[in-house]
Amino acid sequence: MLKQFLFITFLFLQYLVSGQEIEFTQIEKDWIKNHQVINFGYEPEWAPYEIYENGEYNGIVGEYVKIIERETGIDMVPIPNMTWGKAITELKSGKINIVPCCAITPERSQFLEFSDIYIEDPMVIVTRKDFKFIGGLDDLNSIPVALPANYYSTEMIAKDYPGINIKEFNGVYECLEELSYGDADAFVGNLGVISYHINNSGFTNLKIAAPTSYKTNGIALAVTKDWIVFRDIANKVFASISPTEREQIRNEWIAVRYEHGVSWKEVFKWISFGLLIVISIFLFLLYWNKRLRKEINLRKIKEKQLRRSMELIKKQDSDKKVLLQEIHHRVKNNLQIITSIMNLQSNIVSDANSKQVLRDAIDRIKSIALIHDKIYNSKNISDVSTNDYIQSLAEEVIHNFSMEKNIQLNVNSNVDNIQLDTLVPLALILNELLTNSLKYGVKNKNNGRINIEFKTRYTGYELKYFDNGEWFDNPDSDHFGTSLINVFTEQLDGEYSLNKSKEGTEYLFQFKSSKS
Repeated sequence: MLKQFLFITFLFLQYLVSGQEIEFTQIEKDWIKNHQVINFGYEPEWAPYEIYENGEYNGIVGEYVKIIERETGIDMVPIPNMTWGKAITELKSGKINIVPCCAITPERSQFLEFSDIYIEDPMVIVTRKDFKFIGGLDDLNSIPVALPANYYSTEMIAKDYPGINIKEFNGVYECLEELSYGDADAFVGNLGVISYHINNSGFTNLKIAAPTSYKTNGIALAVTKDWIVFRDIANKVFASISPTEREQIRNEWIAVRYEHGVSWKEVFKWISFGLLIVISIFLFLLYWNKRLRKEINLRKIKEKQLRRSMELIKKQDSDKKVLLQEIHHRVKNNLQIITSIMNLQSNIVSDANSKQVLRDAIDRIKSIALIHDKIYNSKNISDVSTNDYIQSLAEEVIHNFSMEKNIQLNVNSNVDNIQLDTLVPLALILNELLTNSLKYGVKNKNNGRINIEFKTRYTGYELKYFDNGEWFDNPDSDHFGTSLINVFTEQLDGEYSLNKSKEGTEYLFQFKSSKS
């Protein structure tokens, strides 16, 4: 709560410094005067955009609502016990007149008016990590897909992809829960919402499998037909919000964690439990003191037993290491089989885009297979030589893309070893950066240069990636690689910046992951 308070205070001070006021018409001023309190509907479980908890309405959209209150003086009050289905029903009947977060659909346009879209995110497909390969919405035909009831995405998919077996549930969380338990095999939804739930709700067996044909997921404020004046007021407020302030709002909430209030019942329970433990320890110490002399006589026997146990544990540990190395070796071999099958599939596919998608997927699988190969050949199976792995990965990617060109590669790392749960997302980030450099950066250079620096910084790591190419944007790209970089950066609790100049292109990543 303190973090949120400081953020809101910052936005307020920024507003005071700017000194810019929105010019409302006289009709709009009169409307505001006659509507000092507005009750609104919402979707209470659409984090991080809408969060209703302990009687408070928060989230990314919640910050925009606060800005409307700040600029108009209107007190906007969330209606308790609200669901999205109830909100849509009461908008149709006229019991409520506004929802601040709503997607635009033809059906809703029959009874609602919409503001300008003020938030956009792509829609992606989610599956379990052990599920088969999914490349797009066409691959979901006849597969049970969990979708939220009364969501516009559900309407669009039912219309555009009638072959999909839709199973409706109440809200995004319930859909992801059903997917995690195996009652459905896929889910389609907003990238920001999905990333939030995967990172914060314990869905460790889920993954973002593929993008969709719906490139953007636009969010607008919706009002009933007789409240068009308020729509115009909201548009003026949204237009006054700078891109910097919008980015600050998004960054504040995209990785937000719930901070629950204090439950005195829980506090009393744990205090009582603690007192019981203290009393038990005290009684145990009294008993133990009486038996101390007797235990001294038995110490030598116990030391001999302990020595034998340690020898047995050491032998078992050695056996487990051999077994784990064999497992990593077999995983690497299985991944190589998968890449071989995908290579065969690529040879019989005639569509160029499909070929490229398969090649990109093969490169990502090879990056993971290389990790298991390094672990298999490592003395310590719990971590991998970082410099050695980065060098091998970069050389393999460069060899695959630029056999006929002279690419100078420089790898510098002061990180000796790194844990597997950090190395996998880091490897996939590097794979995307190297691939993009060779496709769009140094593509037209005979003497390209790529520098990779990976070093420890304070409580985490710093990754600096540079190439001397002149990047160009591919107009046909769906930017899925960029989305992957964003997702894996968030997974490592990090952030990054991009700097393009005449000398080349540089990415700078800061990760907060714990060191090995």
